[in-house]
Amino acid sequence: MDARLVWDTWRRILTNDQLVEWVLNPTDSGAGEPPGLTAGEFAILADYASTPTATDTNIGMYRRGLVRNALGALSHVPLTRNLLYMSGLDVEEVAADFVQATGYVDDGPNFWRIAGAFVAYLATLPEFDQPLQQDVLALDAAAVVLARRLGESAVAVWPESAALIFPEAGARAGRESTHFLASRAAVVVSSSYDLTPWIENPEDFDADEELEHSTRHWLIYFPAAEAEHAYAELSERTARAFNLLSAPKTASEVSLALDGLPGDEVLDVIDSLGQLGVIVIEDDA
Repeated sequence: MDARLVWDTWRRILTNDQLVEWVLNPTDSGAGEPPGLTAGEFAILADYASTPTATDTNIGMYRRGLVRNALGALSHVPLTRNLLYMSGLDVEEVAADFVQATGYVDDGPNFWRIAGAFVAYLATLPEFDQPLQQDVLALDAAAVVLARRLGESAVAVWPESAALIFPEAGARAGRESTHFLASRAAVVVSSSYDLTPWIENPEDFDADEELEHSTRHWLIYFPAAEAEHAYAELSERTARAFNLLSAPKTASEVSLALDGLPGDEVLDVIDSLGQLGVIVIEDDA
């Protein structure tokens, strides 16, 4: 048999429940061969069906590995992981259903990609349809998008370093002509609940705890290339300022966009973001 055809057919079996059923129980799967197969592919299927115990073991190992990877990927999004584990659901079963829903795709070591898909899957389940739960999932979904974006194109200066150089850069810059720019290593997400207690204790918060219902704005950022993502709560106007600076702007331009906020207050807002390293001088970007 052609080695490539055997490999491709085996991968097809691993990701197709109908073919799995056929190779494990060919006599119980109806008359004839599964549709859509070439003669060569069917011969390979029949070969696997001739050793059902070994085939079942190998399929089980592959799919259990995907479940382990899915649960392991949640370490990148501890808020979601704790939400799942505190839900009372059978966690292994939820992960197995997620893996099946993806078509048993194997993303290998791309754990941020797996985490993002898992978070998106949980957001569709009725057990997580409450606004508070959706807030948590949205927060983690944004963190995943940010991480994957940075994995594809890293920033020149990470916030941890930018925070050290911003005071000096800001002091020497002519404030009227200086263009400020938001770091690509950060994003702002809003929630309808005060998630502070859970963000401060992501591994062990009480999912039944009642949180204050109020709009909050969260800065999610990666301080350094190898660091875990961090959070900072922003005021509404500081969050607006950060989003405005997705393109370079002067303090005067930010002031106009913030309904004429006085210049000194605009600079205070910019400085507060600069201290976190999530705002840079355009020339330093």
